[in-house]
Amino acid sequence: MSTTPTGRRRRPQEFTLPDGKKVIVSLPEDIDALRRKYSNNQELQTEVVIQGSTEHANYLQQSREHHERRKEALRSRHGPAFDEWEDVNDQLNSVTAELERLSNQQSGLGSNFGKFGFDAAMRAYDSEHGGDGPGSSSASVFSEEARPAETTKLFKKPVVKQWFHRGLLWRASEQTEVMAIELFFDLLYVGIIHTNGEHMTEEPNGYELLRFSVTFIMSWKVWTDITLTLSWFESDDVFTRLEILFMIACLLAFTTNMINSFSEDPSTNTYVQLVAYYLAARIFAALHFAITAFTLPMVKGVMICNVFNILVPAALWIASIHVEMPARLGLIWTAIALDLFGSGISTSLFRWARSHGQDSRLGARLNRFFEFYPAMNIEHRVERMNAFVSLVLGYSVVSILFQSGGGYSINAFLGKAVMGLVQAFIFNWIYFDVDGKNLNLHAIRRSANTAILWQFAHLPFIMGYIVATSALTTLVLASDVADANPAELAEPYSAHSEDHFGNAVRFFYCQGLAIALLSMTAISLSHDHRAPATLRWAKRYRLANRVAVCIIMFLLPLAHSLDSLELIGTTLGLSAWVLIVELFGDSCTDDPFIGEKEGCHVRYLARCSKKDMEKVALAEPDAPGVRNADVFELDRHDKTAV
Repeated sequence: MSTTPTGRRRRPQEFTLPDGKKVIVSLPEDIDALRRKYSNNQELQTEVVIQGSTEHANYLQQSREHHERRKEALRSRHGPAFDEWEDVNDQLNSVTAELERLSNQQSGLGSNFGKFGFDAAMRAYDSEHGGDGPGSSSASVFSEEARPAETTKLFKKPVVKQWFHRGLLWRASEQTEVMAIELFFDLLYVGIIHTNGEHMTEEPNGYELLRFSVTFIMSWKVWTDITLTLSWFESDDVFTRLEILFMIACLLAFTTNMINSFSEDPSTNTYVQLVAYYLAARIFAALHFAITAFTLPMVKGVMICNVFNILVPAALWIASIHVEMPARLGLIWTAIALDLFGSGISTSLFRWARSHGQDSRLGARLNRFFEFYPAMNIEHRVERMNAFVSLVLGYSVVSILFQSGGGYSINAFLGKAVMGLVQAFIFNWIYFDVDGKNLNLHAIRRSANTAILWQFAHLPFIMGYIVATSALTTLVLASDVADANPAELAEPYSAHSEDHFGNAVRFFYCQGLAIALLSMTAISLSHDHRAPATLRWAKRYRLANRVAVCIIMFLLPLAHSLDSLELIGTTLGLSAWVLIVELFGDSCTDDPFIGEKEGCHVRYLARCSKKDMEKVALAEPDAPGVRNADVFELDRHDKTAV
């Protein structure tokens, strides 16, 4: 569950028009209640408008023009005295604003733009006091009032944290934090998927890979549903926590039935139980969306679509229970495809209605149906995914740990484990400090297509890396090299140490790493990185190097002569090569590797025709619409005209 440091309910903003009419500005979810409240007020003419709407902007513009006319009248009446007073007032406002920024402990849109890139179509509202207007991006309004204490409600009406409305993205100015309960859920889920992967190497074959793929995607869908819902809504109450607890319990029960879900023995097959617990979590999510549609009508259209996106594949899951293998797989993969990509139908309709369907009757209906569309909170989504990837990479090291049987032994087992640690460290380095650094625009903010690519590329990335990690456990304990005596291992590790390993382990390890690295390439491609003029190697060449390394890793299992130590060493060398190319290519020719980092120089280029230059040079000083400039002719060796 995500939260912001202060209360989320925004107070309605009020102002008065020059004719005495009172205007109340409210968020969409409160508009109906306020209009009913003020509809019977005959003494004072009042109108309630939506924050950021055209009516809101027109009323503000009307008030501004009125006060501008009053200002000019005062200037003509008082002359220099008015100008002096206005200058003092401007200085006072500047100092007050600076004190306001110093007192503000929240991070607003400024830090958001700096981290994820600028978005001109974004607007912020302040959840407690409200901004100065529809484009206000202040994180909070300076106030000397003490902050009220927060209490936990038994049930609280859901609040949309950010939404699309008429081409603009409205969001709270505060930065959303990831709460401890979300990290608790992430840690539990990481343990679940690693447990699922570890069983795959006990009998490495295509059957186990199929079972792992199906059960992993099902559990991934439950995890992403909870993550997306908590990114959409802010409902910090007891009821929401119990909802999360119920879905975690369903996921835990789902996990206890993964191993034998495809068993050929009917007496030990647990597929029915697996689907039952999965559907319990999914249908409970559908019930949550239905309740939200009733309590929050502004997003009713999206919530109804989400309910159908759950119920349709749920029917296929129920039907798959009554079909035997291998015909069951047709229903399974169809249901998985609908679970993963079904929400794209409503998203595509929303985008089409906003861009090309304005003039059609269907587009007008869709625009009314999807007038308010919940948006992904970029800070929460990115920080949540970063925390999850960190847990996955860190837990992969835990899976290769073993215990020595006694003595102070530095042997091949320890060497292979250390190489596995270094490989996980390199992947962590590339994901966070290479691909996640120097972002001009994050994939979520860059475009809808890159946001979809970023989101879905993490699925094969995590799957591939867990498959490789499960095979790495077998390779670390393999005794097929010198100085790898199983007697030096404690139980039960010595029992799992064998002097050979099958080709399936090779394929799982090498191709799992290749898929993970290729997915990281897609994630990096989805971002828009800053590219200084003096960059050594462009991003496309560095990504091409990654693709070449992925191809080598794909074909590496064909080298049957490589033992476990050589196999791990080769993949580690390839991973290190990718990191070296990224670090060298992402540096600048004018920035030294040793010493204080000065940053890369930025070069700005502009083109101007000779005709335009003559027009500027010969223009009259006060010619309207023409900028004046001094033109200097530089010699070949001159760098500046000053």
